[in-house]
Amino acid sequence: MIRLPLIFLVVALAGWTVGGDAATTESVSKDAVLAAIVIFEKDPSSKEGFAAASTIMSFAKKNGAVHLSLSKAVVPWFKGGDASDADTRSMLLTAYVSGNIRSQLQSGKAEDDIYAGWQQVFLTYDQLHQINPTVKLPEIDALKDKEKAGTLRAFAATLQSK
Repeated sequence: MIRLPLIFLVVALAGWTVGGDAATTESVSKDAVLAAIVIFEKDPSSKEGFAAASTIMSFAKKNGAVHLSLSKAVVPWFKGGDASDADTRSMLLTAYVSGNIRSQLQSGKAEDDIYAGWQQVFLTYDQLHQINPTVKLPEIDALKDKEKAGTLRAFAATLQSK
């Protein structure tokens, strides 16, 4: 599995907020990040998916057109760079950022969309599980259980209001 830059994960635990500053230098265009999102969603574990992940994370960090608040409550699967499955967890963080960014760019609203991020995490998690059936993250499974119970959207709204 490909290792994504873990710096994004470290700042996630610190409650790092990305985007939201219109004065930020925009080095990745909206069209470029949307194209990267399509590539990443198609096959996040491929060489192209890895390159797309870098574009997505760069856009999230540097572009004022989107706003994401990352915290342990929002990305509960994050364990840090020393976790034995850090590659999978990193990929799922990128999936979360990807889904959240896509939602904001398509809606034209720079508002954190936790629910959309989680929806992409579920799709990517399922893709990774098809490649490696032993992939199992209880934190993702707990979110999927909330979705099945119909409570995930309300849970996301609660986290967004904090």
